[in-house]
Amino acid sequence: MLERERHRLILRTAEERSVVSVPDLCELLGASEATIRRDIAGLAERGEVRRVRGGVEALQPRYEPHLVGTPFVFSQDVQAAQKRAVARAAASLMQRGESLIIGGGSTTFCLAEFLEDRELDIMTNSFPLASHLVSHSRNRITLPGGTVYREQSIVLSPFDDATQHFWGRSFYTSCYGLNRFGMMENDPLIVQSQNRLLASAERVVVLADSRKLRQYSSMIVIPLARIATIVTDWEAQPDELQPFSDAGIEIIVAAAEVDAPARQVA
Repeated sequence: MLERERHRLILRTAEERSVVSVPDLCELLGASEATIRRDIAGLAERGEVRRVRGGVEALQPRYEPHLVGTPFVFSQDVQAAQKRAVARAAASLMQRGESLIIGGGSTTFCLAEFLEDRELDIMTNSFPLASHLVSHSRNRITLPGGTVYREQSIVLSPFDDATQHFWGRSFYTSCYGLNRFGMMENDPLIVQSQNRLLASAERVVVLADSRKLRQYSSMIVIPLARIATIVTDWEAQPDELQPFSDAGIEIIVAAAEVDAPARQVA
């Protein structure tokens, strides 16, 4: 990642979190501690941030709730080609006029460009997905109530919201991790929201790029028995997909080529 891009993302993260630690920035940006400290020093010398012990602080700090996990702006750049391919394959499963629920995440956001010509009834807690589809499609969009978490670009609430009055034939969701134990997330508030969305849908379709098949968390949101279809990409290994086949789950592997059709494994 170029220095200019790192500086932009450090500033944005500091503005959203008020204070961010050096280890967190190392993880988010994939850079060494020495590199991050040099970046912070440069930004501080220019008067753009304030150096604090072990990290950096925004010049006008404010409280902003944030979730465990990688911010949306960073996630979009990870496995971008794979996520787009997965979204394209998942969009091909949707039928015109049906009622759907779409969870938040960088992979599900990639659905946006493939749903512009549809006429679907969609509930989503993805703020950017809702915004795009309202402006660029004839889909009917419903948002649940709650707080907008800017980092993940998601609307969440620990209380009851509009999800209890909405029914969707299918729930399309991305995830933190997916393996033989089920679909995993790493923030309790996301888990609560996913459970409410799950309760309003008959069928679950998980969009998981191959990297997600190697990530684990302590929180299982959806067991394999509840998942109907998994859409992943061409880098998924046969041994990684075997537990899903054994569980009777339909597996769709999106091809690398932009115009190539996805292949069905099971």
